[in-house]
Amino acid sequence: MYPRRKAVRARDLLSPEVSAAIRASSVGRPPGSVALGVVAPRNRLFLYMALCLPGGARPIGRARRTWTMRKLWVAPVMAAAALMTAPRPAEACGGFFCGRQPVDQTAERILFATNQDGSVTMVTQIQYAGAAPDFAWVVPLAEVPAVESLAVFPQLALTALDSATGPQFQWPDDPSCYPAFPEAAGGGPTADGTDDGDVTVHIREEVGPYDVAVVESTDPAALIGWLRDNNFRVNDAMAPYIGIYTSEGMKFLALRLQPDAAVTDIQPFRFTLPSGSPSIPIRLTAIAAEPEMGITVMILGDRRYGPANWPDVEIDDNQIVWSANQWPVQTNWTALVARGVDEAGGRGFVTEMSGPTAGIAEQVRNTMSSDEQQVAARDALLPLLEGNATITRLYTRLSPEEMTVDPIFRRTDGPVVSNTRLLPRYVDDRDLCVAPGAEAAGAASPCDFAACGAGGLCRVVEGVGGTQPVAACACVPGTTARTTFDPSGRPTVTCQDLRMSFLNPGDRALPDAPPLADPCATFDCGANGECVPMNMTPTCRCSTGYVAVGAIAADGSRATTCVLPDEPVPASFYDRRVPQLPDSLPGGRPVDVPPPAVAAASGGCNAGGHAGSAVGLSGALLGLLVAARRRRRS
Repeated sequence: MYPRRKAVRARDLLSPEVSAAIRASSVGRPPGSVALGVVAPRNRLFLYMALCLPGGARPIGRARRTWTMRKLWVAPVMAAAALMTAPRPAEACGGFFCGRQPVDQTAERILFATNQDGSVTMVTQIQYAGAAPDFAWVVPLAEVPAVESLAVFPQLALTALDSATGPQFQWPDDPSCYPAFPEAAGGGPTADGTDDGDVTVHIREEVGPYDVAVVESTDPAALIGWLRDNNFRVNDAMAPYIGIYTSEGMKFLALRLQPDAAVTDIQPFRFTLPSGSPSIPIRLTAIAAEPEMGITVMILGDRRYGPANWPDVEIDDNQIVWSANQWPVQTNWTALVARGVDEAGGRGFVTEMSGPTAGIAEQVRNTMSSDEQQVAARDALLPLLEGNATITRLYTRLSPEEMTVDPIFRRTDGPVVSNTRLLPRYVDDRDLCVAPGAEAAGAASPCDFAACGAGGLCRVVEGVGGTQPVAACACVPGTTARTTFDPSGRPTVTCQDLRMSFLNPGDRALPDAPPLADPCATFDCGANGECVPMNMTPTCRCSTGYVAVGAIAADGSRATTCVLPDEPVPASFYDRRVPQLPDSLPGGRPVDVPPPAVAAASGGCNAGGHAGSAVGLSGALLGLLVAARRRRRS
């Protein structure tokens, strides 16, 4: 006998799982078409019909939900749904690994899993753009990882977990808002350590596309020499940082691509340390990181985790500005995190989510797909989820000059933190509930979504040729404007500390390499700007009163231009100065900055207003992440 069914309103079914399925069903379908589908979260079967709109699919009519599932009944329904939707083979998708909530496209991602025997498994994403022979990834470790634990990890699994735990934003609970939009958002092991002169080689392995080594030495020069002799690319700028970690007794895990491997073969890397707390050695990363870089840390354990030596930064949801003219909804969440960490002194993490793993594990376990990549992702992720009761997600945005202390994470008390946030209709007396295409006084400004960095100030610049206004950045003395990517992949500008340039024109990347050419030779900042190379990337130092606007061409080349803003930059802004670098973070080059005409009343360099955005790692060194010194939110 068929189970009883109860008719419910479609809007009542918009759990994150169902919303994600409805959105995925509209991908590639023309506006006005109808998508039919089925999804089975928490052992309940949902059949839905959705109208495909330009911004995504919206449920229509009355959906049917069954309160129980019987195998003999589910099979024909699933078969019927498959016939109705009839997706093309390339569109086949397995639930948890389908397109879900948008993620920070530029963030570094690290996953920790604490194991019952006290060991810690670490999975880290590796981002790289360049030639395969130039690739090198070097990270300090407190202990030698278990050789049998060295493995690659599916990128799809890491990306899907990031998406499932990331912030999700719900529209204001007001039916008069934007009615045209949906009602919810949804080889064999080597022997033990061998001596190679003054360097101990703990591990030398081939793992996937990588040539892997774990080495140790009390002599940093000997260690650098060994890495170079074995074709691990280490430039001179890395030497002071390797010296710091060597003096602390750290080991070094080094990866390079095997001779027959391509850049497209790069995958996340997994290893397990015998003991200790989850931690990120970020100081070495300062050499290659772009400014305002996003870092996502996911920790699986028996309880909630938090930073042990960094502050917790809290974000007021009532300050989330959003734009109703985009789908998925655009918010200033990442900009708020950047400013919050700046206010905390450049060092801090926001807890975006903390809760039980059971629901996520069930979604992964119930993934039905014949796609080999999705099956591999499921099989890699599920044991980690099932072995831990709680997952905590932490997020921060940092610049190189803020990477002074390696963050350590520990168990902590605290309530469950939902990753779902209700968007406010009003922010600082501004009504953000504007109909699509309409204009209203006090609506969202481009500067709401920008973060110019601790040494920057955002100003709006009218678009050229009728284009939309854009955010631009004024930078304090001692900094320069660098065009990079914001978390959504769009061009943005961030003010970067001039001292954090480790490779400059005339330097040699390696001792036997030719001198580096000046990237500013063919770069134009406009009549009111001066090009300054930062780690062989052209940036612009704008004249007083001017702001930098960034653009990225189709071929990936970056442009930065100094222009006048709509609203003047106050003269007092240029009296601010960047702080002195600590001894724990050696600078790249000396920079002479004249003293301010009047001492800044705030005593700091945070420009206030709206600050900058972040981008992922680039260059030969791909370390782990970045961290910071910013002032804590009061």
